[in-house]
Amino acid sequence: MAGDWIKMRSELQSHPKVVRILSAMRPHDVQNATDKFRVIGGLHAAWSVFDTHSTDGVLFGYTPDLLDHVIGWPGFAEAMIAVDWLSFDGRETLTLPEFDEHNGQSAKRRAEDQKRKRDSRKCPQPVRNLSANDADKSRNESGLDKREDKREEQKQKTTPDGELFDGIPEQVVHDFKQLRQKLRAPITTTAMDGIRREAGKAGLTLTAALTMCCERGWRGFKAEWVAGNGSVTPQPTKRRKQLGEGSSTNYGLPK
Repeated sequence: MAGDWIKMRSELQSHPKVVRILSAMRPHDVQNATDKFRVIGGLHAAWSVFDTHSTDGVLFGYTPDLLDHVIGWPGFAEAMIAVDWLSFDGRETLTLPEFDEHNGQSAKRRAEDQKRKRDSRKCPQPVRNLSANDADKSRNESGLDKREDKREEQKQKTTPDGELFDGIPEQVVHDFKQLRQKLRAPITTTAMDGIRREAGKAGLTLTAALTMCCERGWRGFKAEWVAGNGSVTPQPTKRRKQLGEGSSTNYGLPK
């Protein structure tokens, strides 16, 4: 298939095992044409057979003689077995040791990833010349990001941990947090201590006080808002100016 390849070491020609295979193959070569480059070609041919017909480095139905026939070099498979670059089970199975390290799709992906990283380090990133407006915009955005991070950090510091809601039902806690968030009121230890104190004055549990806040949309709780029998009294409203008759004015509560 176009684009298929196998991984081979750059120092393969000087590898000790290549030298041993070279010595083992010369007696089989009547023309004395064997050299290290022919050995490298034989290794390439053998490894290509495994890469094409195996996914795990095992070739079933193969013997050393059959592999020799495929690559066209008698005795080469036995020479690979002698240096532990090939193994034979004695019947009809050949195995290529460390197949996943040098062959197969996983090895190719690793090699390609390494090449991409090397290429990215060699190629400098393009430098974009910013105009004065772009530079100012970049600085402003950077400053905005820092302010956003600072606000988020401050928000996290004021957000209570689970101890503030110890013993409170999960649904009540969730609803109260949603309410405070909607009203833009951070939940602090001081705020929760105040609600707990006022709930005690009214003879209520903290759960009851928080439930009442959720039901009525209160951001906080005051004992004076609850009558002795548990009924709710109106919260104080802002006084507003009402125009009366003539030139006089009347200040009072809205009707």
